[in-house]
Amino acid sequence: MYMTLAVMALMGAAHAHMHLQFPPTLRGDNNPFTKQVDPKLNYPYGCCGMEPLDTCHGHLDALDTDEGQSVVTWKAGQTANFTLSGHRIRSEIENPEGGTHYGGSCQIGFSVDGGKTFKIASTWNGNCPLREGSQDPSTQKFDFTVPADMPSGKAVFAWTWINREKEFNMNCASVTITGGKSESPKGPQQSASPTKPQQSATPTPPSSQPPNQQYTLSGCTCECPSDSWTKGCECYDCTSPKTKRHLVARQALDLHKRRLQSFASRNTNARRVVAFAQRGNMMINPSGCDLPGNPNEVEFDPAGGEIHEGDGEYNLAPLQC
Repeated sequence: MYMTLAVMALMGAAHAHMHLQFPPTLRGDNNPFTKQVDPKLNYPYGCCGMEPLDTCHGHLDALDTDEGQSVVTWKAGQTANFTLSGHRIRSEIENPEGGTHYGGSCQIGFSVDGGKTFKIASTWNGNCPLREGSQDPSTQKFDFTVPADMPSGKAVFAWTWINREKEFNMNCASVTITGGKSESPKGPQQSASPTKPQQSATPTPPSSQPPNQQYTLSGCTCECPSDSWTKGCECYDCTSPKTKRHLVARQALDLHKRRLQSFASRNTNARRVVAFAQRGNMMINPSGCDLPGNPNEVEFDPAGGEIHEGDGEYNLAPLQC
């Protein structure tokens, strides 16, 4: 009996992940309009003997009911945030504690046609969930800009995540947008693969400052030259006297080199701001796609939306759909 319980616990831990905490997801335990909690919101698609999941963890059907009432109001163009949680779902059905899987890549977007299409708002290529965070939502907060020209009215906010174990999860929330356009644009039917933006507006200037040069690795604090990877890094304040600082310094230099290369690439090609209706569609179903997996994190195409670069700890590789 004890062995059976132990095996079940290990299986639960292996399949436990993160879910959207704020804004409260459809059928979430913290959603004030939920009548029937989904205890598997932490679980990725295709996990644990579940039936194949549809868009938004299969909960778009709640939109036209009392459970689909808006949980937050955002103004078009404002800076907003979402949080992630790996805590157990409060439900009569037992479910395991989640886990961050030490990162991955995320996208968020909005649907203004009831979940048929989701336009990309922001992309996090790597370090999502935050590696230095935990399962607690207070450590997993992400800022983004609500598209300034998206329509006013009811919308569906979506979060997707792909980790290095090639697992995919998606949660959605019912939201209200104010201060935007008065009518919802008609877009093409959603496809499994992300799509390219169709037209661009004025380019936005990239940052002229190189990334931070301080890193924490293997219990050491390491300082690297801010604008060069040809010089060595210096590590100090190691938590263990047995730590070989010269080896940690090499790791810090490799990480610093990747970050500087990414920074240089972003400054060579300034991003272009794309109208909401012309942005690419989010990938909402990974079936038929080749997910890169370990030792890489997914490099999403931002398709006209914001992009938030990761910390460079893992190489990035694109989806093959």
